Amino acid sequence: MTGIVLTLGGFVVRGVLPYPDLARRIRVRRSAYALATHDPWPNSESEFTDLGYARLALLRLLRLQHDTRRVVQMRQHEAAAQLARTAVETCILGLWCLYTPNARDKIRGDELKAAPSLLAFLSHVEMIPDAVIRQAVSALGQPEKLPDVRSMTAQIDSKTGAKLAIVLYDMVYRPASHFFTHATNSALQRHVRADLRYARRPAKVWVRRTPVRLADACVGLLAGAIANSVAAPAELFRQYAMDHAARVLPPVLAAAGKGVVRTLGLGDLLVTLREAREVKAYLSQDGPSIARDERETRLRSMYDGMIARLDIGDVSPAALQPIIDHLVLTTLDSWDAEYADRLGQQSAGGEPQEA
Repeated sequence: MTGIVLTLGGFVVRGVLPYPDLARRIRVRRSAYALATHDPWPNSESEFTDLGYARLALLRLLRLQHDTRRVVQMRQHEAAAQLARTAVETCILGLWCLYTPNARDKIRGDELKAAPSLLAFLSHVEMIPDAVIRQAVSALGQPEKLPDVRSMTAQIDSKTGAKLAIVLYDMVYRPASHFFTHATNSALQRHVRADLRYARRPAKVWVRRTPVRLADACVGLLAGAIANSVAAPAELFRQYAMDHAARVLPPVLAAAGKGVVRTLGLGDLLVTLREAREVKAYLSQDGPSIARDERETRLRSMYDGMIARLDIGDVSPAALQPIIDHLVLTTLDSWDAEYADRLGQQSAGGEPQEA
């Protein structure tokens, strides 16, 4: 139980506190720019390469990183979120180009597929018929649809044996799209305050610094992958990406945390902390002699009290029950494992460890 609390608490604290990294950011940007522009762009389309498109993606990422930092400093929260989402998509596309054969042909084909739509205004003003536009575009090559971002992440991770791309997609890209880009219920409800009054400015569902850290992590991730592909030093990029990715709070977690802060008063917070300490002491001292179902009842009582103080009136108890069940079982299993480990250390003559 202690480990779960410390892990979650450390994750939130890292996401909220400042992280000065100016000197290293300058080195990363200079090295990444040199990597992106190492070779001149070819004169002929036949000389375009998958690596060349990955380098272009990195060059665009560097600009997105710069612009994201600027709008965050200007406190333009909506613009920062949109730019960070674009940075994730650009990073995933760059990685996809590195790990997908003939990515350049697919990118070119997708451009041809979009061309008739981009030129549709000519037919709307009756300048050139739509059929003529499509005929002209078809002469340039075979249109082809690029995979969606989710499919790209799956392809990247299948080639690398990692889960970095899918984590970026699930943890940040999809929530950012849901809260900021698309006209969803959640996006619209951000203009309704807790007291049911309308708000001109939407509620903030992201920590202010998160978009910057996300753009930083994307630059390091793609630059490191490109460096590996050309046998260039990549450790600076890799560590930079890891350090900044560890400080990215997903929108859902940030929104939930802000809601807890608004709802819980100082007294409620103190009561919650006191109950948590009492349950920890109960598990550590009295737990071994008490049946698991009795310990489970005590834990459920604590969680029920926390939910009641949060007053989440618009969430059905049926929706909360699976979450509470998981937390209770995880806490009990974690404590049982810690207790068994302490018994093993004692029987081996080691010092008992605090749970």
